[in-house]
Amino acid sequence: MLKKPRYPVLVELKGKIREKGMTYRSLAPKIGISYNTLSDKLNGHYAFDIEEINRIVVELDIKPNEIVRYFFPHMLRNVI
Repeated sequence: MLKKPRYPVLVELKGKIREKGMTYRSLAPKIGISYNTLSDKLNGHYAFDIEEINRIVVELDIKPNEIVRYFFPHMLRNVI
């Protein structure tokens, strides 16, 4: 049975990982989680906690003003 996403799928973050020349397998140990956990969180099955977000921001060199774009895209839908 397929898991149904409970949170937004983080498409922009997936693109940022590729843009930095990384894979889920290379990023996961750098942020202290398994490949499967990272994949599940990117695909909306579980949410990232604040510490994981901080570690990803550092690894991918995400600017503070870009955090909402990458981790909370649903908050941008209603912004004009």
